[in-house]
Amino acid sequence: MKRALVALMLPLLLSLFDAPGASAADPILIGDVSSMSGPFAVAGVPGRQGMILAVEEINQQGGVLGRPLKLLARDDKSSPEEGAKAFRELAAEGALVVIGTAPSHVSAAINPNARELKVPFFTILGYSRFLTEDAGHRYFFRLITNDRIFGHALADHLAKQPHTKYCTIGNDFAYGRDITKVLMTRLKELKPSVEVLPGCEFWVPPGTTDFTPIITAILAKRPQAVMFGGVVAVSSPAFVKQAKSFGLFNAALGVHPSLGMSANNIGLTRKDDVPDNILTGSDYPYPPIDNAANKAFFEAYRKRWNQFPFEMSMNAYTNMKLVVQALKKAGKVDREALVDALEGMSIEHPTLGTITIRPFDHQSTAGWWIGHLVWDDTLKKPAMKDLRYEHGDRYLPSKQDVEKMRTKK
Repeated sequence: MKRALVALMLPLLLSLFDAPGASAADPILIGDVSSMSGPFAVAGVPGRQGMILAVEEINQQGGVLGRPLKLLARDDKSSPEEGAKAFRELAAEGALVVIGTAPSHVSAAINPNARELKVPFFTILGYSRFLTEDAGHRYFFRLITNDRIFGHALADHLAKQPHTKYCTIGNDFAYGRDITKVLMTRLKELKPSVEVLPGCEFWVPPGTTDFTPIITAILAKRPQAVMFGGVVAVSSPAFVKQAKSFGLFNAALGVHPSLGMSANNIGLTRKDDVPDNILTGSDYPYPPIDNAANKAFFEAYRKRWNQFPFEMSMNAYTNMKLVVQALKKAGKVDREALVDALEGMSIEHPTLGTITIRPFDHQSTAGWWIGHLVWDDTLKKPAMKDLRYEHGDRYLPSKQDVEKMRTKK
């Protein structure tokens, strides 16, 4: 009799609690796996700070669904193994969703764990297109853009230029290889006369800071353009400064789709560090985009952290706001309900306008700002000029194309 009564009451009792295993008085647990150490800490730290700012603001406004948010933070140490381990720990601790400033190779390691554990994950630093294309699934999301968008956008521009002889260099990891392949493949499709000069394709480990032998080898090849978009984080400013000292960009156009990002140019601290001849881009360009929403975020971040925000800061902040919006739509704290609510949802991004999470691949329609790298004398930091915005949906694959990519896996 007692067992029968328990069996009858169990569904009712469970319905009184929000998944995963929390009462209405408990905080909603939000996981954060970010690169707080290692070569990608230059991005992970400001990304984490953007998340903290968003959580603080949301809690000051009363939380969501009557409950505060609590951030559970982990350091992936710029390592795929550490990232996967941290994600599994957060899932076991009951995180509703995990948002991580984790680079592409770390996000790729987290990806199958999100599928297996059915815990939604948003990457804030994984720009490699395959994460939401070939490897995409119900529990993997990306509010940021991807390298298909900005790789193709720059290729469109370069195809109209006279340069045909290229050298390439990239960090030897998932993103470095992906952006090089994406941009150069598209450029050759648009302009068949383009070639990578024999012996002028270079790969270096993440974190590399000595490029002297490679720059010497590139100069000997006499390229018209150097695509070094796969050189990121601490490697990119080191390459730029050394290349400038050798006069590389006097003879060749520099192409780097994301050197406009603070995480990639933070080491360029003087006007003399910045060459005149680099085509680049960012999703959070400087000088700051002049609108009310961006001004409010910029000032709030500076007040909280006493420093300029990075693109990761803004994107992590906006991502947390999106999750709150989805929770309100779902009306309950439940992972499956959250995923359902996120699909097709739009949000106003302070620098990218209205962007939407596509329901079939969970890739947002976020675009990319393109321009030329310059030094901003007012802000005393690298910035961009001749800005133009490229809308992401112009370059994204169709639902049918995404399905084909996933079928071929």
